[in-house]
Amino acid sequence: MTQVASTTEFIQAMGQHVASVCVITTSHGSERYGLTATAVSSVCAEPPRLLICINKSGLTYQKIVTSGHFAVNVLNEEQDKIGKAFAGMLGRDFDRFSVGEWETLVTGSPILKTAASVFDCRITEVVDQFSHSVFIGEVMAARANIGQEALVYAARKFRTLRKVTVTQVEEGMESLHF
Repeated sequence: MTQVASTTEFIQAMGQHVASVCVITTSHGSERYGLTATAVSSVCAEPPRLLICINKSGLTYQKIVTSGHFAVNVLNEEQDKIGKAFAGMLGRDFDRFSVGEWETLVTGSPILKTAASVFDCRITEVVDQFSHSVFIGEVMAARANIGQEALVYAARKFRTLRKVTVTQVEEGMESLHF
C-alpha cells in the first residue's frame, strides 16, 4: 500500500500555496448565503466552466446543492473585510451581506459589484471527495473590473500584490518585478 502525506503535512504545504480570495455565494428563496474560499479554478473556456471545492459540513454547502447555482466573487485587494466576514472572522452573528454592494446577474446568486471579477454559475456536476464536494459550474455570466488587483491568501494571511516595475510588454503580457 502506498503511503500518503499526513493531514498536518498536507495543511502545512497547502499553506504555502498562493490563491485569490473568493466569496462563494448562493441564494435560496429570498435568503442569501456565502463563504470565503480559495479552492476555485478554471476548468475550460469552451464552454466556460469553473470548479469550486466546498466543505459539506456548512450551511452554504447545503444551500448550493438545493439551489443548483452559485457565484464566485474574486475579491479585490481592498476587500479583506468582506473576506473576513464571509470566513466568520467578524463573529458568528455578523451580517455578511452588510459589507459591500450586492446585485444579481442570471442565476440569482449574489454578485459583489466591486469585486475584481465575478462568475455566475449553474451547477452541471458534483463530485464527492470525503469531507468536500467539487462543484463544476457552467458560467452563465462573467464580469471583470479591469485594473483591480485581486486579494490573495498565502501562508495563512490575506495579502496584496503590487507592481514595482514593468520591464517588458510583449503581446499583451507584462513582465513584473516585485
